[in-house]
Order: sequence, then structure tokens, then C-alpha cells
Amino acid sequence: MTWGQLRTSWYPAKLRALLSLFLGAVLLAVAACGPPPKAASPPIRIPSKVITEEGIEYSVFGLKLPGTSQELKLRGGGTTTWVPLAIMQVLTFSGPEDDRFRRVAIVLTSGEKLKGDLFVGQIIEGTTDLGYWNTSLGKVRQIGFGEE
Repeated sequence: MTWGQLRTSWYPAKLRALLSLFLGAVLLAVAACGPPPKAASPPIRIPSKVITEEGIEYSVFGLKLPGTSQELKLRGGGTTTWVPLAIMQVLTFSGPEDDRFRRVAIVLTSGEKLKGDLFVGQIIEGTTDLGYWNTSLGKVRQIGFGEE
């Protein structure tokens, strides 16, 4: 093989390499110039609905108990149970307060229903469209817990 034949046999390989580099650069440029990815939409927040004994309904975001423990004390059938707010869906009071406890029916997020006497000697708090909000648990008729 002569030098001229050897030199010309390298041209197709070099040309293919150059062409593939050029094509790769063009594809990267097109991808870089495309529209930016859409930002994730903010999560939908559903407020909790708190209805007082007077019949006033409040839409409350971030409904919680003051402090770190987010559980309510439920007494029933001779036992005391601490029920976390996170697993409650609806809490409905009935009857008067007796020794800081009040009759309640609780529907959990699993669909299970609990009945007993709930300790109402504490407050609940959160935020409404007007700002900070709180009330005594003893003044509440029903709570429908939202999703936040």
C-alpha cells in the first residue's frame, strides 16, 4: 500500500468522527435551547373545618395542639388511649363536659370509628385567613381535619 492510498483510507474514518462530533454538538445545542422544565405546582392545601358550639365555622390551616405532643387523650371502656391528630378524619362531640372530659365520636382516616370521652381541657390552634386563631377544645362541636 502506498502512502497516498494509506492517507486516503484514513479520510473516511476522520470524516465520520468529525461528522459525529458535529452532530453531537448540534443535538446538545438544540437540547440546551429547548423550553425549561415546568416547575412543580404547589401542593393543594385543604383547611380543617372547626365548628363551635355557637355554630360558627372556621377554616383553619395547620390545626394543631400547642406544644410537641399532637395526640388527644381518649378514655373509654376502662382504658385511656392517646390518639394522634394525624390519623383523625372527623371528630364530633356530643353531650356536656364532665370533669374536663366530653363524649366524642371519632372517625379515623382508615375508616375505623372510636367512641369514648375525650379530654377537652386544652386549646387547639392554627391559622385562618385573618391570622392566628385558637379556641378551647371544650367549645368545639365538630372538627373535620384537612389535608396539609
